[in-house]
Amino acid sequence: MSPEPTNTQPQVLPLVKQEPAIAKQVTEASLKKPQIKHQIDIIPESISESFSILAEAYATELTIPSYSVPITPEDTHLLNPNNYLPQQVPLQNGGSASIVLTKYRYSYPEPILVKLVVNGMVVTAAVASIKSELGLAENILAKADMSEEQGEWTVNLKAKEEWDEPVQISVTFDANGKKQTLSTGIEYSHPTATITGVGSVRAEGSDMVIPVKLTVEKAGHYRLRANLFTTNDQPIALLTQSKNLSEGDVTMELKAYKAVLSSHSAGFKLSSFVVELRPGVPGELTRYGHSKQPSFDLGDFAVEQLSDELWQPNEQEQQRLEFLQKMSGS
Repeated sequence: MSPEPTNTQPQVLPLVKQEPAIAKQVTEASLKKPQIKHQIDIIPESISESFSILAEAYATELTIPSYSVPITPEDTHLLNPNNYLPQQVPLQNGGSASIVLTKYRYSYPEPILVKLVVNGMVVTAAVASIKSELGLAENILAKADMSEEQGEWTVNLKAKEEWDEPVQISVTFDANGKKQTLSTGIEYSHPTATITGVGSVRAEGSDMVIPVKLTVEKAGHYRLRANLFTTNDQPIALLTQSKNLSEGDVTMELKAYKAVLSSHSAGFKLSSFVVELRPGVPGELTRYGHSKQPSFDLGDFAVEQLSDELWQPNEQEQQRLEFLQKMSGS
């Protein structure tokens, strides 16, 4: 039996400005040495240079608000936040195989199209199954034979109402007289909120404000992320907003800062939505919502109507920058 691949699905981390690792290590080190009573007056040149690089990067980061971060075509993990990455696994007696899925996170009642790709071996039969990752190992939620067409083995697993948790997809197949199994983990849940549309875009100071309409099934603290594009699919920015939402029809406002819009004059659209219901207590899982449409056109917007005021970092961010500059000798 071949080893089971671990899920390599990338996760988009919250875009919050965190204290750089080196600064954190120095702070922790100082706390562990109470016998040192005076500030360090001389910092080794290599560390000073590292802090100088960090300070410069952080200063640049603070010129743009974290709710409106510029992105480029190279930022594939941000442009495709729900992308599933197949993993090739070596097989017994040679060859390799992988499970291919259309995405990583599914919302009920979406079916799951499972594809088996095998290289270097001839498959004669294959069966796909889905089971809970939280329950008993033998708790099979669904199982179906896969069909072969032009060398590809596929099956469409139809959703069941009890699918509302992290699940494991397994494919067992016969190849060259041996039975082998691959497994991978995905997210499947009933949506806690649904994006139903967008309101009229407006100018507010240096920001383009985009009202996003949602119908909330489960109240709680939500984080909404979406990518802003031109109408010809050129990526502009990742927009983020967090808010406590009650059940029913509500609105969250995403904002795009003028500095990330200034080089764009075409129409805009919003896409690549991620709706997260954040855990309310330790140990609780993050739940997800979805969008009725993959994207929404925002129409034209006159960027020049936005003000030119500079973004001002908060007091905590400014203190972090000052700390890095001090450690670098600036």
